[in-house]
Amino acid sequence: MQTTVEESTHRDDAKAKRELFRQPMYLVHVTGWPEDRLTPEQPVQAPAGARLELWRTDPADGRHLPPPGPDGVLLATERFSLVNSGNRTLRTPKRSWKADLDDQRLAGMSTLNLKSMFNDPSQQREALAWRLFGSVGIPAARHTYAKLGINARYMGLYSLIEQVDKRFLKDRFGKNDEGNLYKAYCGDLGCSTLEHRVGDGGDDGGGQYRSPPGSEDATYRLKTNEDDPAANGYDDLAQLVRAVNGVGLPGGDGRFDTEAFRASVEGILNARAFLRWAGANLLLGGWDNYFATPANYYLYNSGRRGDQRGFMASPYFTFIPWDYDNSFGIDYFGTAWQYTDLLDWPANTVAYHGGEGGTSKIPLVTNLLANRDFRAYYLDHLEFLLDTSFNPEAFAAEIGGDGDGGLWQRVSRAAYLESDTPGGAPFTGRQWSNDEVWRSGCKQYELRHGDAHAEGIVHYVRMRHDSARQQLAELRRDLPPGASGASFPTPLEPLPERA
Repeated sequence: MQTTVEESTHRDDAKAKRELFRQPMYLVHVTGWPEDRLTPEQPVQAPAGARLELWRTDPADGRHLPPPGPDGVLLATERFSLVNSGNRTLRTPKRSWKADLDDQRLAGMSTLNLKSMFNDPSQQREALAWRLFGSVGIPAARHTYAKLGINARYMGLYSLIEQVDKRFLKDRFGKNDEGNLYKAYCGDLGCSTLEHRVGDGGDDGGGQYRSPPGSEDATYRLKTNEDDPAANGYDDLAQLVRAVNGVGLPGGDGRFDTEAFRASVEGILNARAFLRWAGANLLLGGWDNYFATPANYYLYNSGRRGDQRGFMASPYFTFIPWDYDNSFGIDYFGTAWQYTDLLDWPANTVAYHGGEGGTSKIPLVTNLLANRDFRAYYLDHLEFLLDTSFNPEAFAAEIGGDGDGGLWQRVSRAAYLESDTPGGAPFTGRQWSNDEVWRSGCKQYELRHGDAHAEGIVHYVRMRHDSARQQLAELRRDLPPGASGASFPTPLEPLPERA
């Protein structure tokens, strides 16, 4: 079969992107940027004379902004825009950044997503989370690190995270990359709970999930096909919500533990990939997503294989996680996320919701786990994680220590360069001193800053692992190991064929 130019380009870009995220660290340097535009909350186009460059650098290099090495500059452009990004970190002293590259591409990508890790004293939480997701067939972003400089000023160490965009979709879904990508926020319709919404006259169509035209605070935001009237009515999202909530099925609350409910959900959602995410997320203690918030996730309606343009008539969704700096024991509410019940997630969200007895409304978790077949798969995969990669020894080996080549060795030098003294305030605006970064990232000590509480990662993993084992032993009285019949690890499932 003859390969088209487009297919060849995509294959080359995919290979280049894999190689890009295998590299341990980059330097991103912006020069000629206006000093009065260093906190842009809306995208600012680069003025004449501004330039963005990127090159590989050695994590052990003790210079703030080392020049290009033998590989030279890998990306150079004068056509780009910058904006600060994030939710909790949008107005923090050390801000996250997005650089949109206009007509330039880096391994097929049009965006550089630089996260400040402001909440994370270890500087390693997102790296560990994305590694775990990538190993168990969850469609998640890739990760590496970058130093950021603006106008020859060192801005600090950042996570460089693959943006969920059209290139991301092409890499994961092949020809089915033209569908509807939704990002979930807390906005004018509340947070992105996926609860069933019914308007006047019983209307539960797409208009119940679509914010008013021109809204700058939409809850469910369509990131593709925004201007296509055949695709931007949110009717596919409404169809997913009806399935998740068992709308139209008989049996009251008992309808969730039926073959009809399972088949209805599996007909519109990659439920197994979602349940793998759910187990991994609960172990990681990631709460600022479809758990406590709920927001900070994507839903992608790819449609079915062989029917790429039929995604509205026959939708098929995949859950895509996002944003993992608040994980592994980061907390602001006095909540011990490591002891969350394996099945009753909402019970551990009372403090997050103000302590008045309210809890998260997350039917995509609670309704699926009310189904015996889904529950069996979830527990089997969770036990697989506990048996293999989710244990304190495995994470301690990944993190490493002084001098042994783990993640700590990769981040420590660039993080230390953010301050001139061990105990002094970092000049980059990072909230953690160098000594605190060392105590958290290397020594695994617990830290507190006002309401902010950060467990040592390995200590958190030990507590979560032991609690999950104890809970699982009780749950196995009803659902013995292997009850789902599934084997792990598994790659992301291929899209189902069109009917």
